[in-house]
Amino acid sequence: MAVALAIVAIPGGGSGVSLLGAVLSLAFAALIAYFVARFYRDHRIEIYGLGDHDRALLYGSIGVLVLVLAGSSRLLATLGGTLLELALLALCIGSLLRVYRSWQRY
Repeated sequence: MAVALAIVAIPGGGSGVSLLGAVLSLAFAALIAYFVARFYRDHRIEIYGLGDHDRALLYGSIGVLVLVLAGSSRLLATLGGTLLELALLALCIGSLLRVYRSWQRY
């Protein structure tokens, strides 16, 4: 309620809220990057134990997932983009499952 009141009552309150949203987004991205780096450091030996092919599948799948999720608003705007997004997501999930099975056998 206080934020809504500040937006309505204070001149230029909308730009202040935009700044606050940007700061919170950057803090959230930094927090995600920290946890990813921490997870990588904790599981580095297991990741290198996968082998080159499975490690390439893991990194490629994660990269494609990040790109698809970042561009999902544009991809979902058209039927072809929606089909492409679903196909890429299915491919990434299949690749990650293959890496997981390989890791379980190790």
